[in-house]
Amino acid sequence: MNTIAYGEEDIATLRARIALANKFAWIVVSGLTAICYRERGEKALNEIWSALLSSEQKVRFQAALVKLGIQNDPPALAAAKYHYFSNSIGGLNMQLIEETPKKVWIRYLSPWGTYPGIAALTVPTSVRRTILSTWHPRNGGLLGCPRLGWVATKFVAEGHPYDEGYFQEYDHDLAPEERFRVEHVERSPEFDPDKAPRLDPAIWPEARWLKGSYSYGVDYVQHTIEIMHRLFGAPAARDLVATGMRLLAVQFGPDLAKASGEEGASPAAIAASFAAILRAFRNKCSLDAAQADRIVLRIRGFQPFAHAADDGLREAVFALFAMMTRLRNGHVAITRHFDAGSQTETWTLSDEKRWLW
Repeated sequence: MNTIAYGEEDIATLRARIALANKFAWIVVSGLTAICYRERGEKALNEIWSALLSSEQKVRFQAALVKLGIQNDPPALAAAKYHYFSNSIGGLNMQLIEETPKKVWIRYLSPWGTYPGIAALTVPTSVRRTILSTWHPRNGGLLGCPRLGWVATKFVAEGHPYDEGYFQEYDHDLAPEERFRVEHVERSPEFDPDKAPRLDPAIWPEARWLKGSYSYGVDYVQHTIEIMHRLFGAPAARDLVATGMRLLAVQFGPDLAKASGEEGASPAAIAASFAAILRAFRNKCSLDAAQADRIVLRIRGFQPFAHAADDGLREAVFALFAMMTRLRNGHVAITRHFDAGSQTETWTLSDEKRWLW
């Protein structure tokens, strides 16, 4: 299958576009949550991840059971398969071991999608406990099975090789406070890839899998910013976004330029690089080289920041592109104009023929 339902793209083009989109989306999620940790502390980081997982659960769980074809599985197996499949589609490295139909293990292997590289060492242990205690214990209620509980057995942040736990269907109903517990288990079942569940390739061809991966990343970016607004208020959220974006540009700008396929330092090359990143999210971009050494980039749509309706938040996001421009060529100026009526961004890049900084 060489096309995807929301547009005609050959599979190679689709792979490349979504690889760029996912790279950018997860850098943004990591950066924004990390800057909140730096500026607001451990409590705020836990609040963000708790809210993130709750919002994702409301959006995804029930419909996904049907899409994944697991709605009729035993509750423990359905819950485990949901996390196994949905996170695998999102790019995580997962394992599932069915010990019995009523006791099913899942593992989240490294590397983490968020906090790549050595940054993972800075994440408080409380955050991993928050992540594994927010969504998983609610599965029983969502599945209509009050006997289903979640037991977390290992945490990478606490020195284990992976995050791990199991869903257990008990012989009695559980009170809400009984649906989650931590029980360290030194030895747990071995994963056998030959016995791992698989999605039907006729229903889940590569194009659909890629689309799911793309939606996974976009949703996390949007919900992260929405939660920052809700927790900290619009002015503070804009400041945090702008700060995070500048630092992401410094740390990841060269990598993003390389991934975009446009690493040059001219206004045209820089603008083309930005257009490639924005087009990876299916935003409409046009480039107008009206004059030598001056190019205008017009953008319709603002994914993965679809809810960035106010100009202040758009300006905060623009801080990433402004900093990337400065680092790529200190002679190039970049300005932006936002037309609220047409929801169009206009970015102008020009070579000023002098050092600007």
